[in-house]
Amino acid sequence: MKTMRQALAIIAVTFTLGGVVEPLTAPVPDAQAKAVKVWIAPNHGHRYHYSKTCRGLNHAGKLKHVTKKWAKHHHYSLCGWEK
Repeated sequence: MKTMRQALAIIAVTFTLGGVVEPLTAPVPDAQAKAVKVWIAPNHGHRYHYSKTCRGLNHAGKLKHVTKKWAKHHHYSLCGWEK
């Protein structure tokens, strides 16, 4: 019985002095948060741009904000100015 009390006391002190206990599982990141958004000019070529103010978008009339995955799936490639 004395050993049991000592073990419980050690566990209590460990949790008290140890601070916050780490969660057993890591939080699952939201898929939308990991998606990289890029800019495309649907009426002007097949290049995607990370910046809306990229030099390659100077003559684009209409811009569209899409995910990089979508752009690559539709055969868009990275702008030459942003390489």
